[in-house]
Amino acid sequence: MSKPYNPNTQGWGFALVVCVLTGGLFYGAYSIHAATYRHPRDPMAVQVYSERDSVLESGSHSEGGDHGGEKADDHGDDH
Repeated sequence: MSKPYNPNTQGWGFALVVCVLTGGLFYGAYSIHAATYRHPRDPMAVQVYSERDSVLESGSHSEGGDHGGEKADDHGDDH
């Protein structure tokens, strides 16, 4: 005679595959984050942005910089 059906024993292999895949994706995301993230107070990040801004302000690009009409210093604060 066959073994009685027990629904609690089905799907554990697939659940294990999903958990391993999820762990691998988290590890991949963390690896990319650790390799590329720079804290906003990182001196090298400040240097990169100041060099980029100095190139934009020197006039080698079109007027308005990356975003169009306004200058980089004007944020619309009227108070």
